[in-house]
Amino acid sequence: MRSLLILILFTLFFTSCTTTRWVVTDQNAVDGSAEPRVVEDRQAFILNQRPTVDEPIAGFQLYQIKDLEFPERVRVERTVQKYKPKWGFVLLGVAGAATAVVAANTGVILSGASVTQKVGLNLSAGLISILSFTNLESTGEPIYTGETKLMRQSGVEARRDSVKIEPDDSVYVDVNIFLHEEALFSQEEVPVENGELELNLGSFADEMRGKIDRDSEVRILLSHDGLGNEFTVPTAQFLAPYLNINSLVANLRSTPEGGDLNIATEIGQGSFLELMDEDTDDFYRVQYEGSEYFVRKESGSIEWLSTADSGSALVFEFAELPFGEIDVEHSMPVLKPNNSSDRGLIISNGLNNNYDQRQYLKRDHQLFETYLNSSFRLQDDQIATITEQQISSQLEEVEGMDGEGSLYVYLSGFGTVRELNNQPSIHLITDNDQGENLIPVTEIFSELKRMNPGSLFLFIDLDYSARDQQTSNQLNRNGSSGLLQRTANNIIRDLPNSVVVFSNRPGQQSSIYSGILDGNKRHSIFNYFLAEAIQQRKTRMSDLVNHLDRNVDYTSRRLQDQPQEVQAFGNLNLNLAQ
Repeated sequence: MRSLLILILFTLFFTSCTTTRWVVTDQNAVDGSAEPRVVEDRQAFILNQRPTVDEPIAGFQLYQIKDLEFPERVRVERTVQKYKPKWGFVLLGVAGAATAVVAANTGVILSGASVTQKVGLNLSAGLISILSFTNLESTGEPIYTGETKLMRQSGVEARRDSVKIEPDDSVYVDVNIFLHEEALFSQEEVPVENGELELNLGSFADEMRGKIDRDSEVRILLSHDGLGNEFTVPTAQFLAPYLNINSLVANLRSTPEGGDLNIATEIGQGSFLELMDEDTDDFYRVQYEGSEYFVRKESGSIEWLSTADSGSALVFEFAELPFGEIDVEHSMPVLKPNNSSDRGLIISNGLNNNYDQRQYLKRDHQLFETYLNSSFRLQDDQIATITEQQISSQLEEVEGMDGEGSLYVYLSGFGTVRELNNQPSIHLITDNDQGENLIPVTEIFSELKRMNPGSLFLFIDLDYSARDQQTSNQLNRNGSSGLLQRTANNIIRDLPNSVVVFSNRPGQQSSIYSGILDGNKRHSIFNYFLAEAIQQRKTRMSDLVNHLDRNVDYTSRRLQDQPQEVQAFGNLNLNLAQ
């Protein structure tokens, strides 16, 4: 009896236990060891360089993008938990066990107990003692062991993986840029080098003039391998509002009110001032030479411009130079007296042509006409300009020259090479509301021969568009000089005193003379150096052609990185001034 009591007391003070169990720590744990399922694998462009006012270049990078699905599983972690007896139950159980022991081994409670009863009471006392210690309660927080495992799948997690692509070969993408559903730019198969594409959004400032406000956006669509990527760029990111002064004189005021006392200075028509605020009723707040001023709203109009100097792709200019400011537009020498038999013709399909646009073409025509007036002394009634669609019919109305005088012809616009009588032939190409219109150059030559001048000086400055690049490349491989020679022979055979000068070969463009160091000459390279040669009194055709040979191709390669080879045929001993 004494030993049992000692055992019970020892157990009461020292009995405790620990157990381990698995606890759910994450219902949606990603199983990184499992192979993900590829939902979609594609290439796409990402806008990684946003344009700014100072640098309106939008940069795009080609990425390989994969959409993956990883399985999610229930994550469990093993924990260790300490337990202790519930002392109330223990005391109750011990009391019950002691009662059973007393009843079994003494006659205090039960007298005359049989052996079977004694054994049963002793067993019951032991069982009650054991059971009282099994009713435990936890002590303290469970201890996490860090041992985890994944159980059943509970779902999937979608992830996107992207890798920058820098292919060795050129990638081609179709580019379309829209403003309010109006197409600003559209070109197919634009080459993308090293997976990078840059678009100068500032170059479209002229096309967007008068159509945008602070909330306007441009949409850029890039189509590649049958997939399209669309980007939206606010115009306020790359264009800044400027006030274009329209009045002859505008006053800059220190305060937004009338009178003479607050006038700081005066500015002239055509000035551009950075617009700071337009909320006031009658005045704009502008910035000039680092200070802020106020200008009446009726003095100008708001235009959104790019302030960056982005090279030849940037078409915006703050002010257009009037004719006569370029070096070849003044100081023209007088080379001969007026000859009433002389004639001048300016023929072009480059104006109002939906096929393409040639910048400064009107200015080129004006330059050629001015030299006819100033250097060769032709009167206005001796010069005819034909720029409408019906070129051949208008040439038929030009009177003949009966073998007298010089005929100066400047033929410009857009050309292409098409089959005529089973042979490649140069055509003028025009795109209008009636569709595509082709005029063989030989038809124009026939009218020039009908006029029968004493001498003919024919300058042909055609731009061969990229639309016929495949045909042009094939022609260059087969020899374009032969085509030009055959074309020139149509008129040289019948007019011995004639010379035909081509500004380029078929497949080449007639480039604009514009560069960072050279400035913007506002003329085609060919027309600029043609005028320069006459300005330098190089009137013998051999000297003039030599001047063109030395300068045109070199300048085009230096500024535009493309060839422009002048070709001349006929009697190069002729003199423009005779």
